[in-house]
Amino acid sequence: QHLLASLLTDGILDDQKQQQQQQHQRYELFCAYNSLPTFEDDLLEQSQKSPLHASIAGIHPIPSIDFSLPDYVERIERACGVGGVDAVIHLAALSSPGFCEKNAGVAWKVNCPVDLLLLNAPIVYLSTDQVYEGTGKFYEEDKDETVPVNVYGRTKLAFERVLLRANCDNTAGDGSLLTDNELGGCDSACVQYMPGIKSIVQASSAKKSVILRSSLILGPPTPLKHGCKKGAFSSFLQFIESRLQSSMPADYFVNEFRSVVHINDVIRAIKHFLRTALVNEPDYHVKTEVFNLGGDTRASRYDIALEVADRLKLDSSLANGVGRPTSGGGSVWMKCGAMQLSVQVECIAY
Repeated sequence: QHLLASLLTDGILDDQKQQQQQQHQRYELFCAYNSLPTFEDDLLEQSQKSPLHASIAGIHPIPSIDFSLPDYVERIERACGVGGVDAVIHLAALSSPGFCEKNAGVAWKVNCPVDLLLLNAPIVYLSTDQVYEGTGKFYEEDKDETVPVNVYGRTKLAFERVLLRANCDNTAGDGSLLTDNELGGCDSACVQYMPGIKSIVQASSAKKSVILRSSLILGPPTPLKHGCKKGAFSSFLQFIESRLQSSMPADYFVNEFRSVVHINDVIRAIKHFLRTALVNEPDYHVKTEVFNLGGDTRASRYDIALEVADRLKLDSSLANGVGRPTSGGGSVWMKCGAMQLSVQVECIAY
C-alpha cells in the first residue's frame, strides 16, 4: 500500500532528467491481490485525493488471485489485456513460519509461484532474510551461504533460484533448485512440487529481474483507509503503540534479532529496480541480481517495543520478553552495502 501510494503520487521515474526524456511514457498499474474486501474502495479513495502522476495512466485492481490455484496467470493476463505486462513487482507471500510448517504444500505453491514467469516480464521480487541460517552474524549476499531453517525460507529461496535460472539462456540446469543442506533433508512437499519447474523456467524469460532480501520493515501506518488484512493494526509499530496506550501487556520475541529497515528505503529500492526493468533499449541487459535489503541497526522485537515505550513515555513493563519457537528462524542481520551502492541511497539507521 505504501508503494502504491508512492507510485500514484510520485510516479515511476524519480530523476528529473528521466522524467523529461520519457515524459511521453505512461503506465497502467494492475494490482493483483487475494482477498481484502475494503481494498478497491480504499484504492479509489486514495487515487482521488490528488491527480495521478503524469507517468501513471490508470490503476486497476485484480481481485481473488490465489497462487495456489492453477489459473492465476491466465486471469492476470486477461485483466492486463493485449498489451501484456512490462514488469512485475512481486510482494505476495505466506510469511508466517508456523503456518508454512503446517501447510508446506500450499506454502510452496504460493511462495514459489513459477507460473509468474509465463508473463515473460522482469520481476522485482521481495524475498526474505530467512534464507540465511541465522547464527548471529552479519550476512553478505555474495559471501555467505544460504541455509534456511524452515519451510518459509526454503520456499522463498527456491523462487530466487527460479529467477536466477530463468536469466540464463536455455541453461536452466537439471538439478534441484535447492541443495540437500538447504532443504534440511526432509522436505517432501518440495520433492512433490519441483518436477514442473524446469520446463517453465526454460520456456520463459525473466531477465532484468532483481531479488531483494528484506528484513524487519518498519514505518508509518499503511496509507489506505482500512489498512491491510493482518488485523486491526496496520503495522508492528502501531500494534505496540496501541498496547502500551491501552495498558495491555503483550509478548515480544527476545531471541530473534533482525536488521531494521524503513519502509521508505524499501520503496526507493523497489522503484529503482523497477526503472531498470522498464528500460526498453534492445541492447540493454542486466542480469538477475540478489541484494540484501536491511538497515544498519539490528534489534529484537522486544528491543523495539522498549524503544517505542521510551519515545512515548509509556510503561515499558507492559512489554514482556519471550522466546520465539525454533521454527521461526534465527538471528539474521545483513550487510547491505551492495544495495546501497546500486540504489545510491543510504538506509536510515535507527
